[in-house]
Amino acid sequence: MKLMLQIALGVFLGSLSSQLTMEAWHAHQEAIARESANKLNLEQEKARLEQGERIRALLLQGRKLKEPDGMGVPPAGFVPDDARDETLKHP
Repeated sequence: MKLMLQIALGVFLGSLSSQLTMEAWHAHQEAIARESANKLNLEQEKARLEQGERIRALLLQGRKLKEPDGMGVPPAGFVPDDARDETLKHP
């Protein structure tokens, strides 16, 4: 009977230590995966911001090239599309 209790206690302690080890391993793997995902998100955010800065710089450069010598001023008599006469609108 004493031998049977020792075997049962050994099996119980072995199962318990195995379960605790597996939980610790899974928690460690999840932490590594989370860290990797955060690193990837930071890299993507950095790339997106750099791309936005490049686009902004290109747009500003293009605007500077298009507007030499005051070409940004509309010609005389220019009427924008959104400045139509109110009487022409249908109710």
